[in-house]
Amino acid sequence: MCDVTTQPSPHAERVELVEDLIDALRLFTVESDVFVDVFARAHGLGRNDLNAIMWISQGTRSGHPITSGELATRLGLGAPSTSGLVDRLENAGHVRRVRDPRDRRKVTIVMQPQAMQLATDFFVPLGRLMHDTVADVDGEDLRRVTDVVRRMITAVEGARSAVQASSAGPAVAQRQR
Repeated sequence: MCDVTTQPSPHAERVELVEDLIDALRLFTVESDVFVDVFARAHGLGRNDLNAIMWISQGTRSGHPITSGELATRLGLGAPSTSGLVDRLENAGHVRRVRDPRDRRKVTIVMQPQAMQLATDFFVPLGRLMHDTVADVDGEDLRRVTDVVRRMITAVEGARSAVQASSAGPAVAQRQR
């Protein structure tokens, strides 16, 4: 009698590895959202407020401040909703609108220093913990993982755009009648 053990096909193994990656990214997203919600609740912020702050602070740190139109696109909101959101954040002292010195017609949104410090104080310890967690992972593996995660982000952006386009289609058609 011959003992034959079945090995999973390379294709089946790859599918399982990709599914494990997707599950890990899903869990990371949920855990990150819960962590971020702790900060949001402590400061009376909603989810869109916090997402806006993330985009605005990224623009402020990079030296490329974001406009309300760019923020609306990134959040998937209309202009009136975005304007109201920015008004709330500005009234709370988190952000301010600034005229672009090169083009006075362009208004950007930047973080207020105290709000930036508040976010830094909350999120930097998480960043340190993440750095410590991958301290034993070599640079090439980190580059590969970063590339894969960025590709997954692109996939999510594409899926979001497709859903937005398909859900906007009937609404646009209704308005045009």
